[in-house]
Amino acid sequence: MTIKAMMAGVALLAMSGTALAEDSEEIMARLAALEGEWMLLDENGEVTDIVASTFRITASGSTLMERMFPDSPDGYEMLNVYHIDGDRVLMTHYCSAGNQPRLSAISTDEDRLSWEMESITNLSNPGDDHMHQAEFVFHGDDRLTTHWNSMSDGELSDESATFELQRRQ
Repeated sequence: MTIKAMMAGVALLAMSGTALAEDSEEIMARLAALEGEWMLLDENGEVTDIVASTFRITASGSTLMERMFPDSPDGYEMLNVYHIDGDRVLMTHYCSAGNQPRLSAISTDEDRLSWEMESITNLSNPGDDHMHQAEFVFHGDDRLTTHWNSMSDGELSDESATFELQRRQ
């Protein structure tokens, strides 16, 4: 990689960070608009009776809490907590695996929000499987696709866990 190409990449990252800093309130408002109950869609795009996520604004409006697969009989329920930290938006993912990756919103546009892990707690071994990236794709106000990518032994998974959701009406 040439110095010129590397500097261009650094400049793009710097501009991206600035855009996110200016947009952290907008990102949080977009996330807060998810408040409510979201149903899982099947492979044909039909609404199932499975509650995939519930979103609730809490902590005097400063935090959004998401319960994934609430009250799951197999103990698969997980919790995501979203909040602004200075000029960025963070998500802490309380995983059913017992670890807690902290992800930062790294890029956004009108319909997408991407997340990247910046730290993790309670990971026994650095090579253990853990959530490392996520992407939310907004399809209007009542449809959402989430992609969750894990990392194991320093390698990102080739496939993401993808959930198609529709707001319960």
